[in-house]
Amino acid sequence: MKLDVLTKIIQDCTNRIPLVIVGSGASVPWGLPSMWTLGEYLKNSISFVDTDDQAQFEEFKTIFDAYGDLERCLNEINLRPNVLGEIVKRTWEMVNQKDLAAFDRLLSDPTQFPLCDLITHFLQTAGKKMSIITTNYDRIVEYACGLASAFICNGYSPFYAGHFSGHIHSNSFQNLRGYRGQVNLWKVHGSLDWFKNKDGNEINIAMRANVPEHYRPSIVTPGVTKYYETHGEPYRTIFTQADTEIEEANGFLCIGYGFNDDHVQPKLISQIRNNKPIIVITKQLTQKTIESVIGNNCKNYVLLEEDRADPANTKVYSSALGESIIPNADLWSLQSYLNIIR
Repeated sequence: MKLDVLTKIIQDCTNRIPLVIVGSGASVPWGLPSMWTLGEYLKNSISFVDTDDQAQFEEFKTIFDAYGDLERCLNEINLRPNVLGEIVKRTWEMVNQKDLAAFDRLLSDPTQFPLCDLITHFLQTAGKKMSIITTNYDRIVEYACGLASAFICNGYSPFYAGHFSGHIHSNSFQNLRGYRGQVNLWKVHGSLDWFKNKDGNEINIAMRANVPEHYRPSIVTPGVTKYYETHGEPYRTIFTQADTEIEEANGFLCIGYGFNDDHVQPKLISQIRNNKPIIVITKQLTQKTIESVIGNNCKNYVLLEEDRADPANTKVYSSALGESIIPNADLWSLQSYLNIIR
C-alpha cells in the first residue's frame, strides 16, 4: 500500500516536469572522485618551494586529516594565491582524468546510462525542452545529453574554442532538425571545459587531456574565495539563469545532490517551503539534506536512500507517508525512478 502511494506521489511530481538538479552523487558511480578522495589526492600530490605557501598547505592537510571534509577545510582557510592556483590545477587534473575514463566506459555500453534515458523521457514529455542545474565540474551530464541527441545550451557557442555570451540561451533550439530537443545546462561551479586565457577571457575548449599553455581552469573550488571568483562572467549570468529556473520550476528532482552548496541551496529551499514538490534520490542522504528539507517546514517531499541497515531495502522520508522502509527495492536509484515514471 505504501509503495502504491509513493509511486503516485512520484508520478504526480514528474508529470509537472521538475527542474533537475544533479550533484556529485550522480557522478561517483562512474568513477568520479568524492570530496574525500579528492582531498586525499590534493594532500598527497602538492608541495611548494615557498615556505609560506608550504606552511599554509600543511595547515590545510592538518584540518583535512582532522575532519575528512574538503569543503570544511577550504572554508576555514583564506588561501594564498599560489596555494589556491595549485589546488585548482590538481583538482582539474584528477577530475578530468576520471571523467575521460568514464566517457570510455559510457561509449563501450551507452545502454547502461539512466541519466541519458531520463533526459530522453523529459524531452519527449516537456515540449522538447528541459533544464538541468549541476554543481559538478565533470561532463557526465553533457555525455548524457549527447547520447540523448539533445542540443546543449550552457551559455557558450558550440565551437572548438567557444565564447561565452549572456544571450545565447535566449535562442530557441528545441526545434532544430536532427535533435530531440534542447537542454539548458547551468554549471554553477564551472566545467572541465572552461578556461581563462592570460587576458582573463573565458573560453570553452572541449575534451582537453591537459590544461592549454597560458590558460587556467575556470572551476570554482569550495571556500571563501569562491564568492570572489563568481562575481564575473560566466558565473554572473549562470547564477541569474539558475535562480530564474528555480523560481519558475513546477517542482524539483535532485539526483545525488547533498544540499551543501550556498549558490543553489538558499533559492531552492525558499521554493520548496512554498509547497513546490521535491524528490531527492541518492545512495546516502546527507544530514544537510534532511535538515534542509524536513527541518525547514517543507510540506511536499520524498527523500529516497539506500537503507543503511539492509542495502536490499529503500529508506523513505515522505511528507505524506512519514519515515518508512520499503523492503526488497532500490527505489533510490535513477533506474528505479525511471521504472516508476515510464
